[in-house]
Amino acid sequence: MPSTVENLVQQFESHRITRRDLIVSLTALVAGAQSPASAAQAPVTSPVAQGRSINHVSIAVTDVEKSAAWYSALLNLKVVSRPGNGGINLGLGSGFLGLYKLANPGTVNHFCLGVDNYDPDQIAARCMERGIRATVDRNPNNRTSGGDQLYFNDPDNTRVQLAADGYQG
Repeated sequence: MPSTVENLVQQFESHRITRRDLIVSLTALVAGAQSPASAAQAPVTSPVAQGRSINHVSIAVTDVEKSAAWYSALLNLKVVSRPGNGGINLGLGSGFLGLYKLANPGTVNHFCLGVDNYDPDQIAARCMERGIRATVDRNPNNRTSGGDQLYFNDPDNTRVQLAADGYQG
C-alpha cells in the first residue's frame, strides 16, 4: 500500500488527478484494503469489460511540438486531437500516440485499452469489487472527446487507462 499512496501523491503533485480524486482514492484504498492472501482468494466471476484494442500509449516528452513534428515526419502521422492540457495526439489507425509535457520525459505515462460498452463508473465499480482501485478523471482539459477517463494500476504499478474502443483523445 505505501507505493500506491506514493503513486497517488505523485499523480496529485503533477496535476494528473484532482485533490478530490486523491481523497476519494485514498479513502477507497483504506476502506478496501485487503491482504494479498484475501485478494488472491477473491473469486473473479466475469471480466470488468471486454478488451478490444490497444487504444493509445501516452509518453512524457520535453517539447510536445518538437516531438509531434519528429513522429509525424518519421511515421507520416497526423494530429487527431489536441487536449486542453497541452498534449498532442497523433493518429495510428483507430488509436493514437499521445505526447505530453510531463516531469519524467522519456517514459511511458500510461497505456490505454479500448473496451466494448465503455461506462467508466460501472467499470470502476467492477474493479473495486475485485480489490482494484480505479479512478475516474472528469477533467475536460485532459481530453477532447470520449467522456470521462478511467485509470488504475496493474500489479506491477503500471498505469492503465480504459476507454471506448476507437476513442481518439
